[in-house]
Amino acid sequence: MAGRLMKRVLGILRLIAFAVVAGIGTLMLFGLGLISRDHRKVFFLYSGITRTIRGVLNIRVRLHGEVPRQQGVLMSNHRSYIDIVLIPSKVPYVIVAKKQVKAWPIIGQAAVAIRTIFVDRDSAESRRKTRESIKQRLESGLSVLIYPEGTTFEGPGILAFKPGIFRHCADAGFSVIPVAIEFEDKAMAWIGADTFLPHFIEAFSRWSVRVHVSIGPEMKGSDGEELRRQAQQWVDVETRRLAAL
Repeated sequence: MAGRLMKRVLGILRLIAFAVVAGIGTLMLFGLGLISRDHRKVFFLYSGITRTIRGVLNIRVRLHGEVPRQQGVLMSNHRSYIDIVLIPSKVPYVIVAKKQVKAWPIIGQAAVAIRTIFVDRDSAESRRKTRESIKQRLESGLSVLIYPEGTTFEGPGILAFKPGIFRHCADAGFSVIPVAIEFEDKAMAWIGADTFLPHFIEAFSRWSVRVHVSIGPEMKGSDGEELRRQAQQWVDVETRRLAAL
């Protein structure tokens, strides 16, 4: 009973620490955004904030593969709301997220501050504008991070990747870099009817959270469906491999 209580207290303290760091970080990002349009500066600050968040939550990341040094579209599977602080890159990137993320406590405001591209997947016009925004970011020298499953999934493996963005990458000649995320504790996955606050407190009542992040090989091609198949297969196989470690 006492152990359970102590874990809950730890989870609540971590929530408070996360809220403070994310809140101050968001204000700093908004402030920087007002004086600079250079996303590289925003991303540099964002990277520092994510390192701090990983520290206060005691998230231990084991990286497999090389941190991306080339520009491209990072295609990652999606396990939890905390995924966005896990993926490293030497090239600054912007994130593409579903519009509902804007309503998430703390994370939604931070997502706006780091100039996230929000997409309404039920709107053809929103999807078209998103493709244009992705093209503009890539042409300006940035990378883009996308979760092509379209939602979170606890595994094993992954959900089918949505095909549209892969057709766009193939048509425009953009490189795809697959990314696999796998938490050692499956309870970290945020799915279904889980609400943010109870899940966060329970998830981070653990002394540490261990997660594997694997960066795959650069993929390129003129056939969008083949590009989708290759990326999906690599991430699916890799998440299963990581789960078995």
